[in-house]
Amino acid sequence: MNTNIVSNQTRAAYGIGDYAICLYWSGVGLYLLYFYTDVVGISPLLAGWIYALGIAWDAITDPFMGYIAERTRTKMGSYRPYIFYGSIPLALSFILLLWVPPFEGSFLFIFLLVVNLVHRTCFTIVSVPYSSLTARITDDSDERTKLTTARMLAASFGTLTVSAFGFPIVLWFGGGEEALGFVYLGLIAGLIAVLILSITVYFVKERNFEFDKSQLPSFKKVSQSVANNYPFWIVFGSILILGSTTLMFNNNLIYFAKYYLDLHEYQGLILGVSSGVSFAVIPLWAFAALKIGKKNAWMISMIFLLIGFLTFYFYPIRNLNELLLILGLIGIGNGATGILFWSMLPDTIEYGEWKSGIRTESSLYGFMTFAQKGAIAFAAVILGMALTSIGFEPNQIQTQETLDGLKSLMTWIPLAGVCISFALVYFYPIDKAFHKKLIQEIKNRKLSNA
Repeated sequence: MNTNIVSNQTRAAYGIGDYAICLYWSGVGLYLLYFYTDVVGISPLLAGWIYALGIAWDAITDPFMGYIAERTRTKMGSYRPYIFYGSIPLALSFILLLWVPPFEGSFLFIFLLVVNLVHRTCFTIVSVPYSSLTARITDDSDERTKLTTARMLAASFGTLTVSAFGFPIVLWFGGGEEALGFVYLGLIAGLIAVLILSITVYFVKERNFEFDKSQLPSFKKVSQSVANNYPFWIVFGSILILGSTTLMFNNNLIYFAKYYLDLHEYQGLILGVSSGVSFAVIPLWAFAALKIGKKNAWMISMIFLLIGFLTFYFYPIRNLNELLLILGLIGIGNGATGILFWSMLPDTIEYGEWKSGIRTESSLYGFMTFAQKGAIAFAAVILGMALTSIGFEPNQIQTQETLDGLKSLMTWIPLAGVCISFALVYFYPIDKAFHKKLIQEIKNRKLSNA
């Protein structure tokens, strides 16, 4: 029996965990900046700093969480205990994150920042071990693609859920008071996430590795291994640039619908279509990855994004239907990035082990999120500054100059990221045949050293 073959039960149980993770990740990504500016009432610049410092805190804690989790040994495994025991604190911190405190001035800023850091810490404790499970479940490249497909389907469905139902929940339970509605959003999302993560912990088992903590490499050696793993840096650089630049589009979409098109009551539909198309095309991109390779599928997806963003900028969008059609086009390209990134990244683990003799899992994911979230944090600060520079004022009628500046901000920076990502992935060296060769040579090396 091939132990690398993943059962449908395991695939489903692991995949559904990312539904819970994305309730938090997408909830923060979609709503937190708007919550700070239009509900709490702070300036875009301060909101950008709080958002950025929270993500930057992740960049510090993620690598250490990976390093610690990789060295954890319990009856539940290395990673599952953190998911199990961290899920409830994470849910509570999310509720607190979406609560409007009765403070003003500096004390309000400090409170919002501290709560954000607490939430980001809780998120790290759960999300880093969860992501690391991919490489611990199987080392077969195709099985990882299938496993990641299940995960990305669930993640995209989580994003779709919080996109489509976020504002309806806020408006319905808030009864016109958005501050109360956001607390209900945090409560409902947190409860669902706790239940789902318990399913992942119960049904997913980790493969046993024949080494103990004393045999694991030092942090210095792990760092050197990651530094010399150039396929990792290609994959990482591509998603880093793409993620930090498309933040300018994603985080401003609510503002665009509210102030540019006066469609605030349709926010759920707008965000739902944007996420829904990405969700619907995941199986198509997974099929493309298996048939033409992950690299080629990635490059084709960048072409869809290029066309989508150019259409968004040059077409004079006047109504809801026109906006939805363009968001659908962009969503086709976005549907590929998650599944391809998370299936390409584990393959670089074997490349690093083949190259250096050192196997890193959580540490590699930790290093990835360190720079990735650092870049997103930097982009969030730039976003706050950019909104201020174009004259954006929350809950006010915006000038035409401000609206034009908003559209430019949402288009040209993401386009630059798409082009750079396309160029980087062109040099990605790992295909299916090369990966199989890596696995075999690693096995032969272990047998010769036995």
